[in-house]
Amino acid sequence: MSLLTVALLRQFMFEDLDFPPHAPIRKLHALPATGLRAVDAISGAAALDHVAASLDVPQRRHEVRSTEANLMQVMLEAQPQALFLLDAAGLILEVGGAWETLTGLSADEARGRPLLEWLRYDRAHYPAALRRGHGTLEDAELLTRHAQHVVRVIWAERGPMIAGSLEALKVSAQHAFKLNERLNHTERALDEAIHLLGVSQDAWQSEHIRRIVDFAQRLAGAAGLGPQEVRAVRWGAALHDIGKARVPQEILHKPGPLNALEYEVILQHPLWGVQVLAELPFLPAQTVDAVRHHHERWDGNGYPLGLREQAIPLVARIMAIVDVFDALTSVRPYKPAWPYQDAVEHLIRESGRQFDPELTQLFVCEVLGFNHLLQRFEAED
Repeated sequence: MSLLTVALLRQFMFEDLDFPPHAPIRKLHALPATGLRAVDAISGAAALDHVAASLDVPQRRHEVRSTEANLMQVMLEAQPQALFLLDAAGLILEVGGAWETLTGLSADEARGRPLLEWLRYDRAHYPAALRRGHGTLEDAELLTRHAQHVVRVIWAERGPMIAGSLEALKVSAQHAFKLNERLNHTERALDEAIHLLGVSQDAWQSEHIRRIVDFAQRLAGAAGLGPQEVRAVRWGAALHDIGKARVPQEILHKPGPLNALEYEVILQHPLWGVQVLAELPFLPAQTVDAVRHHHERWDGNGYPLGLREQAIPLVARIMAIVDVFDALTSVRPYKPAWPYQDAVEHLIRESGRQFDPELTQLFVCEVLGFNHLLQRFEAED
């Protein structure tokens, strides 16, 4: 490590510690054996004072100061963390400590390059990381051509610069982090696959799915469901009409009313959807419930089983509201799109008959934002 590095890191990393000031650094001369034994026996500033007292030569103060600089260099190089200094643009000015051991990069390779070139972390949660202020990243991933670690990054502003350190996490923590990353990646891929499966029928269905997935997960969140339940609702929304893949297109897109036989075919699509999903055993039970029961009614007059009130799974009650609302406000082959206000009026009228009244109130007042209609629900109660 260069003497400039020692001086910079001393100033920016340890400015709050009580290190004694030192004069300009010179090459260290040999010390008498008594002086060296004293340094071994005494630590810190006391050791330096002892050395100064034991030397009876004109250059002793310069030599003591050189000894201090040498000790500082030893301390920095013995750090278990990799130390770094960044300029205002995030480029590396100097490195020290265990930098080369941890990263596999020499100081010359690192200088002038952005530290973020080798760090991967959640930018959404840490948008200003390593650029200003101070903070800690507990689960950043360090990737260089020589090394790969999960590291803790600590940084703080020091005037126009950023001083910080990288510390490798324990093996168990790294294992847990990598496992969590793999699970998150798998879940994201599964989300995408399920969405593609849900929208695979036609362009109109694609837009319908996109809207009700958004409505459904917002209503699930307003109802206080946890992350796993919200995911099940989201998947249920994406797949709720998957059984319509078995319905003939001339029935699905018929511009006029359906006859009795055609209506009986339509009534089968929830059960056909469940049959399709039987080939996907990893799906949560709540997702399958949303597909099977999203046409049940609060009053028991729905299909396919005629369940009523709390006997209808919660995810299916959520789906029933958002599915009907989007159907009303969208253009269909047999009708024009309703205005939002008319569709909301329909939800209020059917609250307690077709729809769960509490969920309907949450959807209208919190998800759609029609808070002024709360008194309408209170009047209905």
